[in-house]
Amino acid sequence: MLGSGTTDGNATQRNRNALLAWILVASMAVAVLASALRGDYLWAGFGVASILLALIPVFAFRRSTAMVPWESLLAVALGLISVPVGSLLPRSIATFVAVAGLALVVAVELDSFTAVELSPFFAVLFVVVATMASAGLWAVVQWTADGMLGTQNLSSLNDVMWSLLAATGAGIVAGVLFAVYFRRADTARFGFRPADGRARTEDTTAVGATEGWNLSETRQRQVVRAFQLVLVGVLLFGLFEVNVGIIVNTAVALALTEVPALLERNYGLPMDTRLTLWIVVPVFLHAIGTVGLYQSIGLWDQLTHALSSSVVAAAGYTVVRALDVHADSIYLPKEFMFVFILLFTLAFGVLWELLEFGLDGVASMTGTESVLAQYSLGNTMLDLVFDTVGGVVVALWGARYLSHVSDALASETFES
Repeated sequence: MLGSGTTDGNATQRNRNALLAWILVASMAVAVLASALRGDYLWAGFGVASILLALIPVFAFRRSTAMVPWESLLAVALGLISVPVGSLLPRSIATFVAVAGLALVVAVELDSFTAVELSPFFAVLFVVVATMASAGLWAVVQWTADGMLGTQNLSSLNDVMWSLLAATGAGIVAGVLFAVYFRRADTARFGFRPADGRARTEDTTAVGATEGWNLSETRQRQVVRAFQLVLVGVLLFGLFEVNVGIIVNTAVALALTEVPALLERNYGLPMDTRLTLWIVVPVFLHAIGTVGLYQSIGLWDQLTHALSSSVVAAAGYTVVRALDVHADSIYLPKEFMFVFILLFTLAFGVLWELLEFGLDGVASMTGTESVLAQYSLGNTMLDLVFDTVGGVVVALWGARYLSHVSDALASETFES
């Protein structure tokens, strides 16, 4: 009788949750219709995408009660309704509230309806990363629409950066809410988690460190030293010109070129030629770009962003896969890893742009030269696009070269 009562209670909870969630989805649909009638097709499209995302469990399980918690949809609905109504939240605030809400919805869907398992810390990290990435992607979409359709969705680079900063703050709040509330919700309230749990499959795509083209340790060291010699020349030029930007960027690049040797020597990570150059080349190109190549070669900035973002994506993949292999509180299927690499890369791109924005602001207030600089709205949006390109490359092809590094990192971290 107790078991029957508990089951009936869970069914009642699911039905009540589904009813409230469907009411919020209906309100989102009304907001979409109102936006479309006002000619705000971009916001209407954002609303349609939000509704489809919220209904993924319904489509997957073909059950109307397979709805995310209505509380997680509340922020999304509030943000969507605010724009056509015009009296709740300003559009800029409504945007990052809705985006943070969507990141929360995705996290809840993964945790409640799939085999993905997120530890409390990683859950917060994922929601923050998803929010920042989504905010960056939405900014790129609006910028593209402005260029192609002649609309005025984005007014200035300054406004965009403050919106991205606000979205990051909203993402942190959403991440904490997910960790302290939504993950603690009774999973029986949903009851749709796949039964296979942490069923793992062996990763057979790893490529050993000795496969493919490679250089001897001596030759590899000589190649890195050649890069460093050029950087020393750039550093001396910066000192001669008393250019703070060149000095700082080149000094940082010189330090980063020692990272592969440090990782291999101190942590036992297998850093073959491909991985070594993967780290060294982007920082080298960025440093020499500070002597005028960024200004004289139009795509130099985008090239360095794509290469640097691929390194960020590779680092994110390596660390997260190491956690997945050895931490029982985390389980990340391959499909999730693909998505996470993209989100992580774009989120880091947003973080980098915020860093440039902050340093520009400090330099402006102090009357000094900024170490990093933002040139224009279009340049910043292109940077985010090429950041995504680097993440896609790693998600599609790079991960197969990083498995042995992840395994070595996991062994060093969890078995020592």
